[in-house]
Amino acid sequence: MEERIIDIFLRMTQVHQAHKDAHPALREAMVLRELYPEILLPLRESDVFAGRIGPAKGAWIPLDFAVQKVNQIGYSMSIELMRKLAGEYPHRAQDIENMIAYWKKESTFVKIREGMPEEVRKYLFPRGTILDEEGYRRTGKPGQKKGSGFISGSYDTRIAGIMPDYRQLMKLGIPGLREKITRAAAEKPEHTSFYQALHMALDVMISCCEYYADQAEELAESAADSKVRANMQEIARILRKLPLHAPQTLREGMQLMALYMVLSRSMNHGRMDTYFGGLLSHDMEEGLLDEEAAVQLTMALWDVIEESGSKFDTRVLLGGTGRENEEQADRFALIAMEATRRRHSVMPVLTLRLHEKQTPALLDKALQMISEGCIYPTLYNDDAYVPGCMEIMHIPYEDAVKYAPLGCGEILLECASTGSPNSTMRVLKALEVTLHNGRDGADGEMIGIETGDPDQFETYEQLEQALFDQLRAAFERDVQIHLWNAHISNQEIGLVIQSLLMEDCIERGKGILDGGIRYFGANVEGFGVTNTANSLAVIKKLVYDEKAYTLRQIIDMLDADFEGYEPDRARFMKVEKYGNNQPLVDDIKLRLERYINQTADEIGRANGLHYYTVANVNPGGITIGPKVAASADGRGCGEPMALGNSPTPGSDVSGMTAMLLSAAKADARNGGVVTNMNISRETMNENRDQVRSIFETYFALGGLQLNVNCFSRGDLEKALEHPELYPNLIVRVSGYSAKFTELDAITQKHIMERTLF
Repeated sequence: MEERIIDIFLRMTQVHQAHKDAHPALREAMVLRELYPEILLPLRESDVFAGRIGPAKGAWIPLDFAVQKVNQIGYSMSIELMRKLAGEYPHRAQDIENMIAYWKKESTFVKIREGMPEEVRKYLFPRGTILDEEGYRRTGKPGQKKGSGFISGSYDTRIAGIMPDYRQLMKLGIPGLREKITRAAAEKPEHTSFYQALHMALDVMISCCEYYADQAEELAESAADSKVRANMQEIARILRKLPLHAPQTLREGMQLMALYMVLSRSMNHGRMDTYFGGLLSHDMEEGLLDEEAAVQLTMALWDVIEESGSKFDTRVLLGGTGRENEEQADRFALIAMEATRRRHSVMPVLTLRLHEKQTPALLDKALQMISEGCIYPTLYNDDAYVPGCMEIMHIPYEDAVKYAPLGCGEILLECASTGSPNSTMRVLKALEVTLHNGRDGADGEMIGIETGDPDQFETYEQLEQALFDQLRAAFERDVQIHLWNAHISNQEIGLVIQSLLMEDCIERGKGILDGGIRYFGANVEGFGVTNTANSLAVIKKLVYDEKAYTLRQIIDMLDADFEGYEPDRARFMKVEKYGNNQPLVDDIKLRLERYINQTADEIGRANGLHYYTVANVNPGGITIGPKVAASADGRGCGEPMALGNSPTPGSDVSGMTAMLLSAAKADARNGGVVTNMNISRETMNENRDQVRSIFETYFALGGLQLNVNCFSRGDLEKALEHPELYPNLIVRVSGYSAKFTELDAITQKHIMERTLF
């Protein structure tokens, strides 16, 4: 890094310190004015759009303000990077040490951590608050026994999701937003500081336009290549225009969107066909663009998103009900899918929302992409999700059509809601704890509530009710995490750039966390639902129906991690498993889901949240598996759990139709589900119409979502043996996608064990 960045951080620190007692939004705007455009990366001759913060949304920046920065919200610091900077410029070491000392106390996550009630600390930092040697960042507890963990908790202090109203940005542009803020400020003079901060945020956007326009003009003057010169001149023209006018062409709209995305660090990008469809249609009707040029322009935008994004985010939505001009939106949706088909990359996460009356051309294009090995688009069913969101979020239809999956599949409402950091709910751990009367099955530590001696559970219904009681208690504790994060974050930050494009914030004169957003809710990431249902089915059948074992015998086998009980484990694994359309286990899973969703909803609303939903998503089945002891479905201690709504790999042995019939039974009143399936390229290409019919039937039956991997038989095995030959073999892990050869061995094995239809 250049030495000048130290001066930028010093000014940022001094401004924050000088305005510690100011309105949080106003102080934040002053800080942002010191950071931008200085920390933006320079324009390159190859760029089509200006605006870069760098890999992983600025992970290289030691001192920053962001909605998500290594699981920190607001003001954050990397001591490691700060010390590295001191090593590069030893004569500035004292300045850097002074900043480290200041931000150790003033970073937002520190403020969240300090002063929290003990009951919140207990679940925000399960098993104690373990800090690194600097006393600043949380670190793992050393020597934790395999399989030990907790039921619910969260280490994060981030904003879990923001999807801006880019339609408003396209319609109003910077000058229109300024007029809107000015009108609102005149009506609500009591919120002057907040409105002043919003005006300053627009000033920051304008300064960034000018910053890059200057660079583009310099590059145009020095360019030897006429194409480069013309491209830089066009970038400069657009950037000079945007502070004065709303976008009129697709390229202008994409440039404004890209710049706002970088400044706001927006993680996901909403229903892009609704805000670019009109601009694309205008350009094509005026002869400014043809289809090929539009695809190339979209691919360039995808490059910007990928460079500054992460594989867990970058969600782009297409299709679905509730779009104002479906014909225009469909035109852009097809362009976007073609751009993704050609790039064959893990970002952005393209998602296609489907509904019964939608043009078949969108699903046709999606199936073509999938058949070629493209893991996008992921498929969502509006006919099930919209009414499901209406019920679980208690919202009208016109808001429910704004439902949007985030990076990993959790649901929020585009531009109308946001969430606190996602907490985790290890449902399989809750069953483990229930079988040990509140204690961790791996190390005996008390991590739940006493639900009764399992030896006294005379009926299956008693066991199931004890599990439900354990889950309810976990939700009661967990919701406090969200409330505390929101409370302290609102005292420290204003999220001014983000509030510009979130519904009702300008009208109410309040930021996202201060009551400005229409719906403030929270989402819990649920893990292990499939394994829990499978385990309960084993216990119900073998203990209570057939009386082949006592519950104590089952528990003893689990505590021994099946050592010495291999024949019994084999018997457990033969009991009906989810994914085969078997009523025994499917009914248990649905009953479990309904209880979870209804209970979370009751608890969230009782605690003042607009909604409190539970998702069944993410790669947490793999990453959290090591923190869950052995389970009655035959899973060993620390082994991965099934991902999301998907069957345990290899347990769905009755064919594609049976697997989808099981998956279609999922409760639609949830916070997002992920269902993964592998289809061979041979099946997709030779039986495309049949596969389409199966998918359409699945969605007609209420199936919520599908992630489809498509590759030839033997591809994964060959990629392991010769990874250099398969650099672009991309697979859907769960909530995110990745190149197969770059995954860890455990995840590779998990994906290879999925049934290939």
